[in-house]
Amino acid sequence: MIKLMIWISALFISQCFATPTKLTVVSEEWLGYTNANGTGTYCDIVKAVYGQDYQLELITTTWSRALNLVETGRADILVGGYHSTNHKLVFPQYHLDTEYPLYVIYDDKAHNITQIEDLAGLTVAGRKDYGLAKFLPQSSYFYGLDLIDDSAKFIEKNRVDAVLTYKVNLALADPETRYTHQVIGKEARLYLAFSRTALGHKLKEHYDRNIKQLVKLKQLQQYFPNPQEYLHADFDKIVSEN
Repeated sequence: MIKLMIWISALFISQCFATPTKLTVVSEEWLGYTNANGTGTYCDIVKAVYGQDYQLELITTTWSRALNLVETGRADILVGGYHSTNHKLVFPQYHLDTEYPLYVIYDDKAHNITQIEDLAGLTVAGRKDYGLAKFLPQSSYFYGLDLIDDSAKFIEKNRVDAVLTYKVNLALADPETRYTHQVIGKEARLYLAFSRTALGHKLKEHYDRNIKQLVKLKQLQQYFPNPQEYLHADFDKIVSEN
């Protein structure tokens, strides 16, 4: 009996000190949001949601590779995805952030662009795998890029008429601000996305439960650069809807 009690106690202690399940979290590097060193707004939110229950490995890579890693089950969480009909991924109910509207970069000496319809018949560059082509008129030609960095150079070389990107990437796309930046399109919600596995569904439920609690406790604002960015994320709607 004593040996049995010792064995049960040892088993209990070993479970208490067992290494937490390791999660691989992947994203593209967005300065200030998903930095290569594992810091930034979105990294901090992921840590706040999962850090107490899981061991986290945060990796930045190209968007295409990050997406593929989660789709194929070689990584567990994709940071900064757009809710889509991608059947290889699982999306939570609640968002991670609210992205600013799309911007178009163009030469105002060659074109007058004020709305998405003005891109009809034009060649427009943008990050491939971001789903940007779906915003364009049917007569537009989408020129997919692996990187948005200095993509305005394609306008100068007359390879494209315009570049489509989000506000956060404007400085990367046109670092010298040589061209006109025109807001175009609508805001979009950013999400975490998970592998379509039993663990992925579990992580989705974990996120929805914990992010709601963090909003209620007003613990998310500290991770944003300023109060305005937090308000724009529109997290309070999570509480008001419930």
